[in-house]
Amino acid sequence: MRDRWDDVDVSDLPIPRTREDLAARLDALGVHGGSFHLFGARGDDAFVMDQRPDGWVVFYSERGHEHDLARYDNEADACADLLTRVTGEEHVFFELVAGPAPEAEADAAFDAWLGRRGIYRRDLGPGEWKFDDVPWVAGPYWRRYFVRITTIRRLGEAR
Repeated sequence: MRDRWDDVDVSDLPIPRTREDLAARLDALGVHGGSFHLFGARGDDAFVMDQRPDGWVVFYSERGHEHDLARYDNEADACADLLTRVTGEEHVFFELVAGPAPEAEADAAFDAWLGRRGIYRRDLGPGEWKFDDVPWVAGPYWRRYFVRITTIRRLGEAR
């Protein structure tokens, strides 16, 4: 399976067989830590894996409810499912770095964020950052800027 959101081909790597190995893999891929829970905690908008008396479960947690619940007899199969679910979502690879704020304010905040790292927008590749204008705020749209987590790490190491 080619993960379209990252430069890593997940199929080239062995499937993690334990929660500990899965946590390490997701971290190496640059997956946002709040997008998953491996020990049953129910967060909002997170993929969850848990061991229960009748086996292993994987589900999506939203507002305290379990959605798309799948059951497994073993940890390795549950790990494979959670890895597939998480890496299939674009947003888990990005961190919010500026906004939400009115367009000009968010633009300035993003440029300041880049400036603190000694770079400009042109220094980032097209898949390393993105922005959107959120429609749920009354009045003019508010803008948000996101940067790929692996890019943030690389920029941190470069300084």
